[in-house]
Amino acid sequence: MKGIREYKDFIIYCIFGAMATGVNMVSYHLLYNIAGMGNVISTFLAWLFAVTFAFFTNKFFVFVSFDRSLKTVMMELIGFFSCRISTGVLDIIFMYITVDLLSLRPVLFKFISNLIVGIINYLVGKLVIFKKRKKR
Repeated sequence: MKGIREYKDFIIYCIFGAMATGVNMVSYHLLYNIAGMGNVISTFLAWLFAVTFAFFTNKFFVFVSFDRSLKTVMMELIGFFSCRISTGVLDIIFMYITVDLLSLRPVLFKFISNLIVGIINYLVGKLVIFKKRKKR
């Protein structure tokens, strides 16, 4: 049976992922319901706020990547935003279909979209972007 230490990255990711989801959900709500912006633009801006928050929390707290060399930071930043652009597009398409085409509940489907995107982002972050590099 695996100990809690083996799941530490995932547990911390879930905590900060919940916070990033909160940034995304609150931003979306404020932009869509309060400011009256369109669904797609609200989804995009909420994504941008959440991804910026998530990069720093993932780098320093989840995957503990303290390498601040320009090369490493740029590789992580490009990899992180590249992945998040892909899942951001998935989020926008999902929201467009569920809210604009099917007239389903925006906040509920924003939450569902965040769950799907969060799982994909964790796997890519752990296995590709912030993978443990061997020391030379």
